[in-house]
Amino acid sequence: MSGAMQRARKRWDAGERLPGRRRTLLLAMGLASAAIIGRSIELQGVEGARWRDVAAGQQQARVSVPARRGAIYDRAGVPLALTRETFSVSVAPREVRDRIIAAARLAKVLGISPAAARRATDPARAWFVVPGRFSAEQRQALDAVRGLHWERRLERFYPQGDVGREVLGAFSADDRALGGMEQALDATLRGTDGYSVFRRDSHGVMEPGAGLPVQPPRDGDDVYLTVDFGLQQIADEALSQAIESTKAAGGDMLLADPRTGEILAAVSKRPGGGLAMGAFVEPYEPGSTLKPFFVASLLAGRHATLEDRVFGENGHWKMPNGREIADVEENGWMTMRDALRVSSNIGMAKLSARIPPTDQYRRLRDFGFGMATGVEYPVEASGRLPRLAQWSDFTPASVAMGYEVSVTPLQLIMGYGALANGGLLMEPHLLREVRGPDGTSLRAVPPRPIRRVVPREVSDSLRAVLVSVVDSGTGKKASLATFDVAGKTGTARRTGAGGRYEAGSYNATFVGFFPAQSPQLAIYVKLDRPQGEYYGGATAAPVSRETFQAILAAHTRALDGRSLLATRMRQPTAGMTPAARTVDDGEAPAGGEGTYVLSVDSAEASASADRVGPADSRHPPKRAVSPPSTVSVEASGPAQVPALAGLPFRDAAHRLHALGFHVRLQGSGVVSATVPAAGASLARGATVVIVGGDR
Repeated sequence: MSGAMQRARKRWDAGERLPGRRRTLLLAMGLASAAIIGRSIELQGVEGARWRDVAAGQQQARVSVPARRGAIYDRAGVPLALTRETFSVSVAPREVRDRIIAAARLAKVLGISPAAARRATDPARAWFVVPGRFSAEQRQALDAVRGLHWERRLERFYPQGDVGREVLGAFSADDRALGGMEQALDATLRGTDGYSVFRRDSHGVMEPGAGLPVQPPRDGDDVYLTVDFGLQQIADEALSQAIESTKAAGGDMLLADPRTGEILAAVSKRPGGGLAMGAFVEPYEPGSTLKPFFVASLLAGRHATLEDRVFGENGHWKMPNGREIADVEENGWMTMRDALRVSSNIGMAKLSARIPPTDQYRRLRDFGFGMATGVEYPVEASGRLPRLAQWSDFTPASVAMGYEVSVTPLQLIMGYGALANGGLLMEPHLLREVRGPDGTSLRAVPPRPIRRVVPREVSDSLRAVLVSVVDSGTGKKASLATFDVAGKTGTARRTGAGGRYEAGSYNATFVGFFPAQSPQLAIYVKLDRPQGEYYGGATAAPVSRETFQAILAAHTRALDGRSLLATRMRQPTAGMTPAARTVDDGEAPAGGEGTYVLSVDSAEASASADRVGPADSRHPPKRAVSPPSTVSVEASGPAQVPALAGLPFRDAAHRLHALGFHVRLQGSGVVSATVPAAGASLARGATVVIVGGDR
């Protein structure tokens, strides 16, 4: 083929391939355009919201605005747990207009040194964080200073110190509720956090300045407890003194309203401190304090009467099954009434043969033993009432004496509350009301009867026997000269490792109610391992009496004074003036150092109690003893605040309670001052603030 023909062929081939390349190029460009358009649609349409959020996250910062945790108050509105608003402050020196004036204001208002204030406003720095937390008042005082940026912080604090902390629990700095009502009602108290939005610069760093509040926080609800802080303080002080005087390892005290089931005070003290409420979570063998429920079972089932007689075997008896039982006293023939009054183990063991085990078990179960009460607390023990299949030949007699069964102090005081109120077992409550942040009542907790456990005539009969226990039985040291007290003592051996009894280790207990004719207050006192005299009548009963005396002197509104006035009171012995009492030679007054009568405060139309000294008609007149002048006060009228500086908090509070004042604590340690100051004249029932030296 000639060269001309070859060149012509090449030109023709090139002409034929050119349109194909164009088509390929156009197709590639079309596909690329379609991909770009499709991706654009996907980014802006399908994934638009997500990428907008990513962009916003790069340009903005979302900062949580914490909700204020709800407050906890006692039944009268005394604050027990509050949330305090504090602020941290940072300085952007380049935003400060006048460095000299700003530094001077910072030093004066925040209390920092002039050198630190100058460093904070040094324009060579981009940002400076001032150490410490500052109040809302300090922030307000510096509002006019430019370049200051505040961050709000919320801190939990307890204005009444350690009193009542077993009930309240704690709230940690890392936003956790630890025990007590803080944990039980955490969802109610917590609230809902809000958030604000801040701008970020090109490097992703938040720009200083106020954030835009997008979602405001919803503060937590406020909680009102059934606890009366005045009674809580009295109970705390009384139990602390009892533990110290008896050298006990710890103890518990409960005060409750038997008519409603409301817990008015709850104190638990253990070695090493801690915030656990042992009265709710630590069951133990109750010993003789369980005997009234066994007698109630006999009476309710008509298996025996109070006048039925039983032989006490002169203090020592060997049961047919070989078990040996002993009493402290050598008792002969006695009625069931007297067997309970003197707390005869032999009498109870013999009487246990009269009631079928099924009935004995069912009655104790009805009183709430062996099951949790349902009180508003994070944890509660149910105790142990063995099932009938686990009962042995020894069990009926053991249970009748208060052994082979374990109860919590809360179960026991609610059981005595049923004996006090006519036979109704009430559900215990620590929560009284929930209110919203605006004060609106959201939920009130009414009294709730669980069941009738015994007929009223049975509880009335037992009430009279329990009065005789305090009058002339094992509980004499719990008696008052002005009102009848009903109750029962108990001294039970403690168990140790492996469930075995510890030699020489006992729980001393008193449980009762007051006034016996129309009970308003049930009391429970237990001392763990008291040294020396360890019987409940010698250790726990006096604590109950002293607590009743302090409560009467404190004019607490937890008691219905008008009802107390209508209650039959003990009368002075014939021929003796109300300022004297009659006692036997060498015998301590049955009512303690001071006794009480009631007077009506016409200003508030409410009854109150003050110390005087009516006679005790239960003892024949031998010699008149006037009450000590330190505890005998006018039946009405004001009293002076004593000089308390230098005294320990406990001693100072004891003196103020004896004068009829409520007490509020600030700080700890020894007293540095009181508000009002010493010498001020106040009406009884007023509040005196004790200020500690290491506040």
